[in-house]
Amino acid sequence: MSDRRVAKRYAEGFLAFAKDTIGSKSGLEELISLGSILDENPDLLKFLNNPEIGYPQKADFIEKAFRGFFSEETREFIKLVVEKRRSEEAADIAQEARELYYAEMGIERAVIRSARPLSPELLNSIKNRLEEKSGKKLEVETAVDPSLIGGIQAIVGHVVIDGSIKRKISELREHLMEIKVD
Repeated sequence: MSDRRVAKRYAEGFLAFAKDTIGSKSGLEELISLGSILDENPDLLKFLNNPEIGYPQKADFIEKAFRGFFSEETREFIKLVVEKRRSEEAADIAQEARELYYAEMGIERAVIRSARPLSPELLNSIKNRLEEKSGKKLEVETAVDPSLIGGIQAIVGHVVIDGSIKRKISELREHLMEIKVD
């Protein structure tokens, strides 16, 4: 089980280090890539966590496998995480780093869900309107959810803006259930 406080401490340390070396944004992108790689490759995570394999072999592997893909600073951080036996928390560290970076830069995460893929123009228009309403710069992720039937659902931080047909049908159903028939 992961401890978010530990992940946050590692994320804070890495971002502070990255800010002075490769830049916070580059460091964050590399850390997110690392989290994705470990999530998608459970055998790699098993290797990094294997107590029968010594740290020197793991460090050598990290150097060879990630050279050209990650900066030296990120490779050193990966080695530190492996040495401290925190490999399983890499995805949590990346998530904490993203949240810290966004908070520092005044960026809010937003998810826009729609029944069908949105055109880049429409997505940009929706993003601009949401930024105007929220007063924040948004980092937008999109998701296709056919159950919405039509319209969109936007989640900005902890606020849900639901303009989906599914929600309208649900409201209509509730309204019809309240009507008394004599």
